[in-house]
Amino acid sequence: MFETQPSRVAPKLALSAHTDSARVEKRRYAGPERRGGKAPLTRWLTLMLDEMDHGLMLVNAAGELRHANQLARHELARGDGMLLAQGRVQSNRSDEQTVLTQALVDAARGRRCLLTLGQEGSALSVAVVPMAAEPGDSEPLTLLMLGKRRSCETLTVDFFARTQGLTGAEANVLQALCSGMRPKEVARQFGVAVSTVRSQISSIRTKTQTASIQDLVNRVSVLPPITPVMKSALAH
Repeated sequence: MFETQPSRVAPKLALSAHTDSARVEKRRYAGPERRGGKAPLTRWLTLMLDEMDHGLMLVNAAGELRHANQLARHELARGDGMLLAQGRVQSNRSDEQTVLTQALVDAARGRRCLLTLGQEGSALSVAVVPMAAEPGDSEPLTLLMLGKRRSCETLTVDFFARTQGLTGAEANVLQALCSGMRPKEVARQFGVAVSTVRSQISSIRTKTQTASIQDLVNRVSVLPPITPVMKSALAH
């Protein structure tokens, strides 16, 4: 009879299985350094985009929406210029849809452009900006940056007026000036004498330490947005 030699295969298989198991566990590991990676950063980036006072959307070449910040979602729900239909961002006018579609195709090729969508009086400016793709990206995306509906947001002007110690009447005058009205038009709107409005403007300039009406309007127009209040207002 032949003696059976101890097999060396079993230990090798066991060692291989142990190594494979360790590799799997290594891939599965999600300790603090991994849990603190992309997900929290994505959340913070989303919150940051919601604080912007421009609507921002990421779409693919077919116009399929991949992300939109708070103001962009509000603009799409409003449907005045752009809307969302079956998951795709579209113009609300059929004669402008071809222009938007072509702009997205061009953006996928690296070209950017500026569009105006919607009817006169409520037209919406849209910057079409191609995003730089990296190896491994599933699809090239395009940023649609929406223009502001007004140069000075009402809530921002109100907040500025309060911080500068303006009275209610002065805040109303400031709002009117920021909307482009002249002192005579402001007086007519509020039913007061022009001299009264001019006195209020003088008081506003003193409190805000601005040299002229234009200087005052310019200062307000570059203020950062007060979006937490704005988002609450949009929600209602």
